[in-house]
Amino acid sequence: MRYFLTFTVFLFLFFLISSFAEAQQRNPKIGYVYPAGGQQGTTFEILIGGRQIARSSEILISGSGVHGRVLHGYAGMFINNSDDGKVARQIYNDAKQLLETDNIAAKQEKQNNNRKNEKTEQKQISESQNNSNNNNNNNNSNNNQVKNSAQTTEEQVLPLPETIMKRFPYFNRLTNPTPDALQLVFYEYFAPRVDRKPKETLNQGVLVEITIDPNAQAGDRDLRLITGNGISPPVRFLVGTVPEISELEPNDSTAPPLNTLEQWKRREAPKTIRQLEVLELPIVINGRIRAADVDQFQFNAKAGQHLIIGVRARYLIPYLADAVPGWFQSAISLYAPDGKKIDDAASFRFDPDPILCVDIPQNGVYTLEIQDSIFRGRDDFVYRISIDELPLVTSVFPLGGRLSSSVAADITGHNLSEKNTILDIKHGETGIREKSFLDKNWLSYPIRYAADDLPEILESEPNNSIKQAEKISLPVIVNGQISERNDIDYFSFEGRKGDRLVLDVAARSLCSPLDACLELIGADGNIIAANDDRTDSKGPNIGLETHHADPYLNVELPADGIYTVRFFNTMKQGNSELGYRLRISPPQEDFTVYCEPSSLFFNNKTQPIKIHVFRKDGFNGEVRLRLSELSEQTGFQLEEVQIPAGTEETTATLSLLPKYNGKPTEIILEAVAIINGKEKSHSVIPIDDFEQAFIYHHLVPAKALVVTKPKGRLASFRK
Repeated sequence: MRYFLTFTVFLFLFFLISSFAEAQQRNPKIGYVYPAGGQQGTTFEILIGGRQIARSSEILISGSGVHGRVLHGYAGMFINNSDDGKVARQIYNDAKQLLETDNIAAKQEKQNNNRKNEKTEQKQISESQNNSNNNNNNNNSNNNQVKNSAQTTEEQVLPLPETIMKRFPYFNRLTNPTPDALQLVFYEYFAPRVDRKPKETLNQGVLVEITIDPNAQAGDRDLRLITGNGISPPVRFLVGTVPEISELEPNDSTAPPLNTLEQWKRREAPKTIRQLEVLELPIVINGRIRAADVDQFQFNAKAGQHLIIGVRARYLIPYLADAVPGWFQSAISLYAPDGKKIDDAASFRFDPDPILCVDIPQNGVYTLEIQDSIFRGRDDFVYRISIDELPLVTSVFPLGGRLSSSVAADITGHNLSEKNTILDIKHGETGIREKSFLDKNWLSYPIRYAADDLPEILESEPNNSIKQAEKISLPVIVNGQISERNDIDYFSFEGRKGDRLVLDVAARSLCSPLDACLELIGADGNIIAANDDRTDSKGPNIGLETHHADPYLNVELPADGIYTVRFFNTMKQGNSELGYRLRISPPQEDFTVYCEPSSLFFNNKTQPIKIHVFRKDGFNGEVRLRLSELSEQTGFQLEEVQIPAGTEETTATLSLLPKYNGKPTEIILEAVAIINGKEKSHSVIPIDDFEQAFIYHHLVPAKALVVTKPKGRLASFRK
């Protein structure tokens, strides 16, 4: 009996896990968007690759001013049988012949007339055969009917050209072919390539038409797809301000082009079949790095220009579940008109996406090259390269300020018209903020700064030894810089036995490249506590940082006396970019609540939401969840959720009310707790769980929690 019960429980768990895994596989998941952005005031097509997305009925893009319309869904994006291949090749050859004709209109008219004549001849022959058959006996008539039926069946073996053009991406561009459209189809379907068959997780596709209003806000958007089975987690889509192009393969060489027509006739795939277009600046280049791929682009530049060449690759798709190190690690090189390398980069400070800051030495045509730094390549290695004289801020000091104030911060960087800027901290809550405009110029790399509610001071040099330690009064936030090589900052304060203090550094989290180390030294000169990288992070990592280089200490002082803080850069380097904010204070208890996933699809009237509570500075109290008043008015209800003291995870249930209109809707959850006798509330941050390199998990914030439900029977798509 015991073995029977054990076996029954095992079967139940097996089927439960299998059902969950199957449900997860049915959920739509976007692998990439290409191109991953566009310019204000333009309309263009994007191709979205992923899993279970072919039946997408709607596209959602956060914010206003960006609109999307689903054109086609593709159950597979590569040709995997000979019949499809034959028809696809014929479509390609017909388009090529049409393009080779001097008078395309005349060619089309001739083809149309030929088709009409052929149909007329077939009709006349058929009528003649029918008249003849009527004069024969019934057996002969039956035999002819069988023969005609067999002939009709044989004619219908191959798919229609119209079917192929709707079944696979880019063939629709051959209706009115251009050289670029012909080359695109040739590379995607017929040129020999290592990665001809895409990954299973990227096999399905959706073609979408995007329209960006001229006054749409520049910056990041969240893009989602809705299918009959669910709503996808969001991916990044960027709105830019300058003209954009998409690469046309092959573009891995600047050598003179070979004879295109002869290459096509021999069905060969030359390394290059066209001269690379010389681009005019400013420009944003969209591309993909496939297996063994290297992309090159040429552009005109003038002597004296200070160009910022920035790549967005890992930023677009921050984590890949099935790749090491877990993202597309791009590398770029810039070559002068004479072919000599000017500069290269595989990162920018601690950011995996490279940036080149280049002073152009002479007029001419320059060549930019991009590849994967570890020589991989796949369909979701999508990138955007901006080449412009745009402002780039590399340091801000101080890195924030106290609430209800405005801070005049010194800034350094490239192409800056001013040496300082105002950080607005007059309103809102404590936390990290972003400044996306500088002197009316949009910053593609925003300024990050902090807003706090404690007294603040600026570090005072010299403070490079215990004897020179700067005396401070608590609580305080010290704004400082590790400005020279081997610079060490010392601060001293008076402490009492039993006091609990928190020493919290904000540097890397504010885009400072500082890798700080923090030590607390007692009156006897012994180190009481030390920390290099933050040690209080529990569970999955939050956001895009994978190296939590900001140290943190939460200690109880062992005795009365003078304590000293020793603060330095583990890398021993120093410059004005290595700014920091050091908070030394009693615990400032607080909390942050996240909800997962950021996209909810209501097949039923209720949906569970996973809740993560991250407690700060020792906060251990109860947290209560509620819906915002506006979300309740739009037709939602949240069952009362009390997150007990000390609990870090729980599950909440969100329900639909009859008044919900069924449209995709953004809703807001709020988290409330009592801290030191006062109620404190924060908006709940929606997140999604992303896997990195087969093992690591990260919770990536989204711009909003979006909910929707099925809209009845969805339009079918052609398989």
